[in-house]
Amino acid sequence: MTGTVGNSGPRGAFKALAALIWIALPAITAMYALAWSQLPPRIATHFNFANQPNGWMSREGSLIFFLVFATLVSGTATWVLSRVNNPDPTAWVLLVFFYVIIGVVIWAEHSIIAFNVEGHPVNVMPVFGAGMLAAAVLIVIALGTRRGRELPASSTFAAELHASAAWAALFGLMTALSIRLIAMAPNVGLRVVIGLPVLMLLGATALAWSGFHYLFSPAGVEIRTMGFRLRSISAADIRSYAVDHWNWLGGYGIRGIGDRRAYVWGNRGVRIKTAEGEVFLGHSRPEKIISDLDLMTHNHEARELSRSGFTS
Repeated sequence: MTGTVGNSGPRGAFKALAALIWIALPAITAMYALAWSQLPPRIATHFNFANQPNGWMSREGSLIFFLVFATLVSGTATWVLSRVNNPDPTAWVLLVFFYVIIGVVIWAEHSIIAFNVEGHPVNVMPVFGAGMLAAAVLIVIALGTRRGRELPASSTFAAELHASAAWAALFGLMTALSIRLIAMAPNVGLRVVIGLPVLMLLGATALAWSGFHYLFSPAGVEIRTMGFRLRSISAADIRSYAVDHWNWLGGYGIRGIGDRRAYVWGNRGVRIKTAEGEVFLGHSRPEKIISDLDLMTHNHEARELSRSGFTS
């Protein structure tokens, strides 16, 4: 009973904070309502790297744009965060990340209103930098949490690779375009800010090219990429596994929050249910993963029987 109450506190707070993100819509409406009579019929809404306006729309169009964008962000946050049953550090950081995005939207609206009403200059660098920093923190925490305990030393009997040259090429192209964008930036500060997503894109390119390496041993399965251990799944913790389809809406790469994780570059793979949640291993030939898991389970059971017989 105590454990249930203890878990309901953080979970309840997480759900409440996830729902509060919708407060952005009335906040956006109120900000426009307070300044409506002072706004000209046509207002500047887009600015270049030199913080000079280069795009305009009607004040009605601007209000609709911000409301639609905030609705999309809030709806995405609600859909993603509602899938979290037991919030872990990654889930909490993701919640903060969504609030950062909403904060950027509200800041952008306030800055546009202030520019068109009072002529206050717009500086995009601090807020853009904060968003990129939040994304970097999210990636670091996602990589560093829910990795599982390292498996005991055991000989690997099978290794599978799941990579994607297509995703690597796409990320590589995006990296090249971002580097071109850096060259166009008018000052060093903006180049540094844009450099953060470039580094993340480089990492994504390397991740897709190197792929996920699944190492099977009698002790369990270890998931690695570029020599880094992403996750260890003990054979004793596996409850079931089966070939399954990956929904593209879930995204690709390292996915999942709470008690779910996925390592996937395609739409096929194997879903493993463990004592702690679910892990999806992407692979173009999932039957090979099933075969390796069958052999791993058989070896683990044989080892346990051997140990119990030796003990008795």
